[in-house]
Amino acid sequence: MTDALERLPELLLDAVFMVDEGGRIVFVNPACRAIFGYAPEEMIGRIILDFIHPDDKNKTVAEMGHVLLGRDGLGFENRYLRKDGSVAHIMWTARWSPQDRLRIGVARDISERKLAEQRQAGMLALATAAHGAETLPELFCAFDQILQGLLPLRGMAVVLQPGERLVYSSTPGGTAPLDAAGWHHLSLSASGIAFGEMQLDLGRTGTLSAKEIDLLEFTAGQAGAVIERLALHADLAHAARYDELTGLPNRRLFQDRILSAIARCRRGQSRGALLFIDLDDFKQVNDEHGHVAGDQLLHAIARRITSCVREADTVARIGGDEFVALLENVADQAQAEALARKIQQVIATPLVLAGRTVRPHASIGIALYPEHGEVIDQLMRHADQAMYASKAARKAAAG
Repeated sequence: MTDALERLPELLLDAVFMVDEGGRIVFVNPACRAIFGYAPEEMIGRIILDFIHPDDKNKTVAEMGHVLLGRDGLGFENRYLRKDGSVAHIMWTARWSPQDRLRIGVARDISERKLAEQRQAGMLALATAAHGAETLPELFCAFDQILQGLLPLRGMAVVLQPGERLVYSSTPGGTAPLDAAGWHHLSLSASGIAFGEMQLDLGRTGTLSAKEIDLLEFTAGQAGAVIERLALHADLAHAARYDELTGLPNRRLFQDRILSAIARCRRGQSRGALLFIDLDDFKQVNDEHGHVAGDQLLHAIARRITSCVREADTVARIGGDEFVALLENVADQAQAEALARKIQQVIATPLVLAGRTVRPHASIGIALYPEHGEVIDQLMRHADQAMYASKAARKAAAG
């Protein structure tokens, strides 16, 4: 029976240590080989602190002191360096034996549990970063930092389609070199749509572990969902501010632009002009040629008006066949009138709709800032009235 008890430590999966008052190992069972990578004879006679992770030595010395004073150590955790340099997470149960003058401890390897907790925390951090990300560079910068704590990650790059756009990189070369060893490529997609790929420099070739694959697939899924969300938000934001048919700013964006323009004119004591442009006989085009032809005409008119103004000016569609042009730094009424005549001439260029040639016409009203108003309503009212006066004059001349 006594012999069996003495041999019991040889059967344990946990490592059993006996350490003297000076911290020297006097006994360790064979389980140390599986946990630390050392044979018992390689550890016996050495100071136990030699095997402890440098960052955990101070707290371990303090715990040893408590045990020497007679307090049992239950559930103390620290890290050891294995023979191959990897880290082992250990949970200890220890007791001081006064009659033997030895500290007796049982070490359980909890590395897998710690890695699982670390992965779980990392996946939570990835999901949190994905939920809060407002831009792709912000997202992938956060992912890069989180993954560095979970993988031997040396660099990351993200390339999106179309156009092979590099949206993030933490590597000197930008993207993964062709046929580079150690790089792993993750496809980014959502709802069956491929967005591009994430390139990871893990510094090693070969097959990834199942847990690493799960982690990377989770990361790619989170990234794909964010790309889809941001794209949808961008589409919605664009739709809220731009006319779907012509691509021009809509009434909402135009109001923002004119408020800003008025503020700049007021600060710079400069003049601005608002041109209210209304197509003549547009209903007739719809009735005779159909709504598709009417849409084609509106699209063409938008391009023609835009071609007449400066890049800094704003052209917007604010109604069915109503457009406005917002001009800054206008010298006088004559300059605004000259531009209005130019726009009318360009609009009047014949074009073919539904197989028939159409010659569009437009009536234009002009309002000057600050002569005709200093707020939006005043300027819009004056330009609208001037436009109707122009339309009436044209009809009278034709009639």
